[in-house]
Parts: sequence; C-alpha cells; structure tokens
Amino acid sequence: MLEQQWLTIYRETVHPLYGYMAKRTGGNQALTEDIVQESYLRALDNWKLKTVPDTPLAWLKRVARNILIDYLRQKRWDVKAGPDFDPDSGSRTSEDEFESLEIFLAITSLGKKKARILEAFYYEGLSVREIAKEMGFSERAVEGLLRRARQSLKSLLPKSTSDGGQHD
Repeated sequence: MLEQQWLTIYRETVHPLYGYMAKRTGGNQALTEDIVQESYLRALDNWKLKTVPDTPLAWLKRVARNILIDYLRQKRWDVKAGPDFDPDSGSRTSEDEFESLEIFLAITSLGKKKARILEAFYYEGLSVREIAKEMGFSERAVEGLLRRARQSLKSLLPKSTSDGGQHD
C-alpha cells in the first residue's frame, strides 16, 4: 500500500472510528485511543499482506469491536470498583463508564442478529426503518427482534434496587 493511500484512508476513517469506539467504551478516552491505535496497527500489518478492503471503515470497526470484546473478557470485574484497568493509566473509569462497558459486554454475548440490532438502534442511532432496510427485514420484524433483544439483554444485566443499587 502506498503511503498516500494510507494517509487518505486514515483521514477519512479516524473520526468515525473514534466516535464509534467512544460510544462503546462509555467515553473512556484512554481506552478508546488505545483501541483505535491498535486497530490501525492491525490494519497496517494486515493490509501489507493483502489488499485494502473495499470498505476500510467497516473493517476497522469490526477489528476495534473485537479488540474491545477481548479486552473486556480478559479483565477481572469488581462490581464496586469497575473494570480492573491498567494501574499505570493514572485513572479509573467512572460508574457510568463501567455501566456502559458492562452493557456492551452483555450485548456482545447475545446472538449476532440481536447484538447488531441493539448496536444499530442505540449506538448508531438508526431508526427502525433504517435498520430494516440495512438488514433486509420488514419494520415489524425489526420491532419484534428489537423487543426480544431488549428482553434478552435485561435478563443478562444485574438487577438494580430502589436504594441506588445497594444490597442488604
């Protein structure tokens, strides 16, 4: 791949990729930056050996999503402290960031269709009509799948109590 081609791809994809990951990491800037950087490093390695994909952003998003999933699965979870992030990073995630990461991890454990529909609706802000067009389903089918996906997700997430999540 030529350097100019690489720079063009980078300029066209860096902001959308960063935004895509920032939503999924709950706004954790350090984690988002690490994942975006690792995605581009993998692209450089992969695209040297193969041709550049037709849609580089889609390839980068898939790689970044997989990096985040691997990261979350490797970390030990402590409900009170949140994910066990690298102590050298100098900061821990907020409760909101932890909840976003926890939700994302739960979504990834659903089937591909349910995970895709929840991500499209909540993370990407697509309408039911847009999702139906993208996935080749009727709007009613998308509404039903979205409802079932929400129910499945709800069953995977910890129950919160009326006293702010504290248990006796």
